Amino acid sequence: MARVKRTYKDSLFCDIFRRRDYLQDVYSGLFGRDVALQEIRLMTLQGTFFNDEKNDVSFLAGKRQIILMEHQSTLNENMPLRMFWYMAKLYRKQVPKDAPYRTRRFRLPAPCFYVFYNGLDPAPDEWEMRLSEAFEGECSSLELCVKVYNINETPGSVILERSRTLKGYSAFVAQVRRKTAAGVSLESAVKQAIRYCIEQDFLAEYFLEREMEEVFDMVSFKWNPELAKRVQLQEAQEIGMEKGMEKGMEKGVTEIVLNMLKKKKWSLQDISEVSQWPLDKIENLGKMHQLL
Repeated sequence: MARVKRTYKDSLFCDIFRRRDYLQDVYSGLFGRDVALQEIRLMTLQGTFFNDEKNDVSFLAGKRQIILMEHQSTLNENMPLRMFWYMAKLYRKQVPKDAPYRTRRFRLPAPCFYVFYNGLDPAPDEWEMRLSEAFEGECSSLELCVKVYNINETPGSVILERSRTLKGYSAFVAQVRRKTAAGVSLESAVKQAIRYCIEQDFLAEYFLEREMEEVFDMVSFKWNPELAKRVQLQEAQEIGMEKGMEKGMEKGVTEIVLNMLKKKKWSLQDISEVSQWPLDKIENLGKMHQLL
C-alpha cells in the first residue's frame, strides 16, 4: 500500500524548538539563569498521531532537570494528565530498568512542566494547572503542577520580555493573524510575516534557513483543521492496514480501534470509516474495555 504523502513536517513550534540555542534562550527566560549549550539534550517523545504519545518539546538541562514544553492554541484542562504520561515514558527511557529494585536511591532529573498558550480565547498572562484538580477523592499523595504562559502579543508580558525566541514566535503568529483577518491569503500572510520577523530580527536565522514553502506547510496544517483531520484519518487507516497485514487482519483492526478510542480524538463515525466496522461493534468493544 502506498504511504500517505504528507503535506507538512511538524508544527512550526516544534520545528523552531529543535534548535538548542533557542531552547537555551527559553530556559533562561523561564528560570532566570543560563544553561550551557552543550548541556542541552533533546528528549522529545516521537510517535504518530495514532499509536503512541508524542509531546511537543522536551529536553534535558544538564543532569538535573527535564523540561517538558507544550504549545496550545486551544485551552486544555487535561494537560497535567498528559504531562504525567509523558514524564512516565521519559523516565522509562532515561532510567535503567533495574533502578526501582536497587536498595540505594537512584537520582532522577527533576521534571518541569510548561504550556505556552496563544489561542484566541481570553486568558491571564500566566496560571497553574494541577493534576490533583482532576481527582475525585479528597485525599491524594500525588501532585503535578503545569505552569501555563500566555504568549500572545500583549504589552508588558514578562515571559516574552525574558525570551526573545518566544517573543519572535508570538510576533510571527500575530502577524499572520492580522494579515489573514484583513483578507490577505494565508500564503501571502506567511510570506509577509516572515519578512517582518527577519527585518525585526525575530527568529531571523531560522526563517533564513527554512524555505518559505516549508514554513507555509507547517502553518497551513495548523490553520486548517479539516486538512489535519483528513491527513490523520489517512494515516490511521494506513497504520491499521499495516498492522492488519503483520498480525492478522482482525486482530490488527481491533488494536487500531482500541487505540482510537483511547485517544478520544475521533468520533465513532470516524473510527467506523477507518476500520470498516459497524458502529455497534465499535461501541461494544469500547464498553468491554471501559472506554465508552
